[in-house]
Formats: sequence, C-alpha cells, structure tokens
Amino acid sequence: MEHSLIITYRNNILFTSDSHWLHPLFELHDFLQKERIPVAEVFLHDKIAGKAAACMIVYLGIKKCHIEIISRRAISVFEKAGVEYSCDRMVEQIDCRTEYLIGDDMSVEDAWLFLRKRAGRVEGLPVRIEDVTVTVDSHIVLNGLNLALSAGEQMVIHGANGAGKTTLLKCLLGLATPVSGVIKIGDFRVGTKDWMHNRVNTAYVHQENIKNTFPVSAGEVVSIGLAGSKMPVSEVEYHVEIAMRRTGCFNLLKRSYHSLSGGEKQRVSLARCLCQHAKVLLFDEPTSFLDMDGKGDLHVLLRELCYNEAPTILMVSHDMAWIEQLAWNRKELKGGRLC
Repeated sequence: MEHSLIITYRNNILFTSDSHWLHPLFELHDFLQKERIPVAEVFLHDKIAGKAAACMIVYLGIKKCHIEIISRRAISVFEKAGVEYSCDRMVEQIDCRTEYLIGDDMSVEDAWLFLRKRAGRVEGLPVRIEDVTVTVDSHIVLNGLNLALSAGEQMVIHGANGAGKTTLLKCLLGLATPVSGVIKIGDFRVGTKDWMHNRVNTAYVHQENIKNTFPVSAGEVVSIGLAGSKMPVSEVEYHVEIAMRRTGCFNLLKRSYHSLSGGEKQRVSLARCLCQHAKVLLFDEPTSFLDMDGKGDLHVLLRELCYNEAPTILMVSHDMAWIEQLAWNRKELKGGRLC
C-alpha cells in the first residue's frame, strides 16, 4: 500500500493520506465532517495502529478495517467497540511516546480530545492572567490572581457568592480594569488596540435570568455573532443556520427569544458563539436557571463542542454536582486568589 491511510466505500477509494503519525486520521475526520457518507459502511486500511490510533478509529465510527501492523492494546480497543479487523502482523506495543500517555482507564472520547490537543488541532487560544488585582469600591476582590489556560483547555472556577467569579470574567471581557497585573488572550493584552481588533475571538454566555419581551427572534440573536461583518445577507443566513443546526436549535430560528426555555436559550447562546467563531468561551453560572433536563442538554452540548471544536473554555459555577459530571480541571476562588 503506497498511502499511509486509504478509505474505501463499495470498492471505490474515497480518501487517502500520506501524512505521518496520527494526522491521517485527523484529516479523515475533517473529510467525514464535509461528506455525507455512512461511516459504518466504509473500510479503512492503515499501515500501523496502536491504542491511540484505535481509539481514534472507533471515535470516527469506523466498523471494519485492515491494519498492517497492530498492537495488542489496539486489538482490545477494537474488540470492546465491536470493530471487525484483520492484520498482517501483531506486536506487543507500538514504539511511540503517545502510546504510553493513553491510559487504560481513558475513554475513547477523552483519548480523542487528548490527542487532538497534543496534535495542536484546537480552535482555542491560550489565556494568561498574571498577578491581577481588582478592587470594587475600595474593596479588594481579586488579589494577585494568577491563571494560565493552554489552547483548547477547559476549566471551572467555583467559589462562594461574592468571591469575585463574575468580576474575573469581566476582566477577561475588558469590562473591568485591574489595578495591577496583565491579562492576555492569545498574543494580545486585554484592553490594547490589537486586542480590540480581535475581540471577536472571545464570547460570553451570561446567566439566563434576564426577562424581557423585546421583539427579537432566536435567529436574530445568533446573527449578533456576525455583527459588524460585511457579509451579504445570504451568507449571514448560511452561517446562522449552520451554527444553529450544530447546537440543535435550528427549529427555533423564527421563535421569539424571550419565549424560549432556559435550555433553549443556552443552545441559542452557544450557536451565537459558534457563529462568531469565538476561540475563547466564558460561561457565567450557566446552570443557574436550568432544570435537570436543561442541565443534561448543556452537558451534552459542551462535550460535543470540546470534541469537535476544542475552544478554550472558562466557566464559573457553584453547581458542584454538575461540575463533577463535567470532569474538567477546576480551581476554587477564595480570598481573591485561586486555590
């Protein structure tokens, strides 16, 4: 086989890649996202597969494959997922550092996200907060706070009411000015002209506690993500539709925004962020006004967003039970600092 990866469907070659490491499988993911193909019916032919590649193949939904050289750990992944496989040669393990980083207790979904970040295929930007102090009415709210998020990382910050969680988000949005310290999103310091020109990279999903009857549709709220763009109306409508379909709320397009439930509003808000192509998402107590079903829907949406887009996400919340389900890194804001 000349190519490192070949995908066939009904004996026709649909996709090939000559890239190395795990990149052919990432390229295949991009291809499958654009094509309407019954993935379970395609056949994959790969040169070599360890556990990392096997997890990716399972995540993509492939059900049949031939691997020239396969490891025992890859076989266990395939057998657990019901993937039909054949091979030319089986080895104990693949000599690649990545293989040792995929733990036996790591799920296929978590392995996919881990590998995506390792490959640098994330939408997110790094966020860095250095020695930031903020005062409100002469009261110190944030006191020499430090935080660093890598591109595509997700984190939850929890703490008591009044601890400064929302103030922290306002600083990242440029709505609150620190007395001292530096905040950078990507390459730009918050508050500078360069940051202002790239402010669209940061999106904010606020608490859904605002009650109003302003006559605006859900679709119009999503289109706010493209405010200021010079796109023709037809192109704006296209991006709005794609964003709303991805968050499962396109059926709400013409609905009055104020009439939506909390969960529906969360879907619309996320669609606005996607429409905006935001690389950093800030969530302020997103479950405060959601029922159990709404919380479940938001959990699913966030997982899908992380696996498909991998933006950088910083969320503040006091809902510890829900935070546990997310299984993200978390820190407590207490005394103006992160513990």
